Amino acid sequence: MTDWTDEMEETAPPGSPWWPPVPPPPAPPAGPSRPPFWRRGWVVAVMASIVGAFAVGFGLTATGAVGSSRPAAQAAPFPGPSTLPQPTDPYARVLPGLVVRQADVDPALSVTLIPGGEQVNGQTTLDLCNGRYPSESARTARLQVAVADAQGTVALSTEAVLYRNVASADQAQSELRTTVAHCPATPVVSPVGEATVTTRFNPSPDSSWPQVAGVQRLAYDFTTTDANGQPQRNVAVYLFRGRALLGLYFPAPEGPQAAIAGQTTLAGIVDVFAHRLMGLSADAVR
Repeated sequence: MTDWTDEMEETAPPGSPWWPPVPPPPAPPAGPSRPPFWRRGWVVAVMASIVGAFAVGFGLTATGAVGSSRPAAQAAPFPGPSTLPQPTDPYARVLPGLVVRQADVDPALSVTLIPGGEQVNGQTTLDLCNGRYPSESARTARLQVAVADAQGTVALSTEAVLYRNVASADQAQSELRTTVAHCPATPVVSPVGEATVTTRFNPSPDSSWPQVAGVQRLAYDFTTTDANGQPQRNVAVYLFRGRALLGLYFPAPEGPQAAIAGQTTLAGIVDVFAHRLMGLSADAVR
């Protein structure tokens, strides 16, 4: 996650593939760790690191997670930048146009890059039900940012991903469907070092949502329960078009949401991003 202040640097950090620029994230705490699912999972520990820029105790007040589809339960601290070689994709430049931007939200909210948000290796995208997702190795670009208030409470996290090709993205979509369909009603140990949780899927949240032609959507309303019996409800929406994936993670899906591009419902917010994904050039997603 980047700087949680409202003021953004006027120039992009060296080597940054996207614009508008986001300041670099605060230094991570010492010690080994892995990214939480909400990024990676909606983990309080990740949010705690973000709050440093706000000069507020993020971990004390955050109610949501920041990454993929994981709950805001207690988790290990986020890892430092990966030292592994990162894949390169000439179309990584399109990702900033997909994720939530500062102009989309109220000035009282901040949009920031999460720790490792521009990295692929060492970071997780798919982790529903602590499943195994071989398609993770086929990602070629990734950008994840989160929206939070001055107290460090996360309202939304968005993650844009490019896969090697359309077949790889189709594989990711198939893995999601299969994992959800076979998710056990018992605790599942994470294959990537996240917390062991029990996941229960609630009725699909998108049965009445509008559909954008050309964009495939998988939406999941689920509750995870950690080893201490603490439940956390989340909604994760995955939008696919060609080799592109846009994940939307809602850590507090009940009731009106923080306005995103003027929308305050899950359906309205998802529709905004589905149209952004549809707006990508055919070359970027083939």
